[in-house]
Amino acid sequence: MPTIYLPKKELEPAFGYADIKNQTIYIRNDLPKVVQKFLEAHETYHLSDKTKWWVWRECLANAYGAYKHPFGFLYCCVLSLSWDRLKFYWDRIKRGK
Repeated sequence: MPTIYLPKKELEPAFGYADIKNQTIYIRNDLPKVVQKFLEAHETYHLSDKTKWWVWRECLANAYGAYKHPFGFLYCCVLSLSWDRLKFYWDRIKRGK
């Protein structure tokens, strides 16, 4: 599966995205390499996950990525404490996906 690194402005506030239809991963190119490696594992998991509930999908993808790249996971958690990211999560919760 190809991984495409895009400028922040094309993905923000998301850090990455898995396009299941095209089996392609998109990741922001401005993030630290260790975070990018975690996100690549996280999004790779999404490409084959059949779980229905989006919260559980995220938990599983995070666990997989954290297992593969624990420091990238921790760094990603710290970066996710920004106002834009917290608003992003809140909007997802309200939408239910």
